[in-house]
Amino acid sequence: MRILLAILTLLPFPLKAQTAAELVDIGYKNYELGDYKEAIEYFDEAAKLDSKNPEIFYLMGVCKSQSGRNTEAIIDYNIALKLDPDYAEVHYEKGYALFLLDQLDASIKSFDMAIALKENYSEAWFNRGSIKCIKGDVKGAKADWDRARELGAQIPEQECEP
Repeated sequence: MRILLAILTLLPFPLKAQTAAELVDIGYKNYELGDYKEAIEYFDEAAKLDSKNPEIFYLMGVCKSQSGRNTEAIIDYNIALKLDPDYAEVHYEKGYALFLLDQLDASIKSFDMAIALKENYSEAWFNRGSIKCIKGDVKGAKADWDRARELGAQIPEQECEP
């Protein structure tokens, strides 16, 4: 029995169960280090313990998007939005993932929601303007970029040609 206890105390991982919040914290640290795969694993474990926390699905989506798994990220964003439809940052990230998947109209709708929920969301204004430019809406792009600058975004002067 003493040998078993000695071996258990030398193991590099905790034996006690971790809470969802602890798993999210560890996942977030991995996210900050750029280890998205490891972060996703921790967020996935946290979601098993707390399936009602929109932040877990938001963070999991961000990591999946950073890993180029945008279709999967959108699934996580949709779960987060089902749990909290007013989570502006999720609408923003979903809009960006949709843009990367070349779903421009849906992307604009997500940025619209982010802006409706958080009017001073300069990044959403800027990105929505950029997509409007890609779609040929020069006037709309300029208006959104101007609004982003008014909100303090440090962006270079943009040219949008039809």
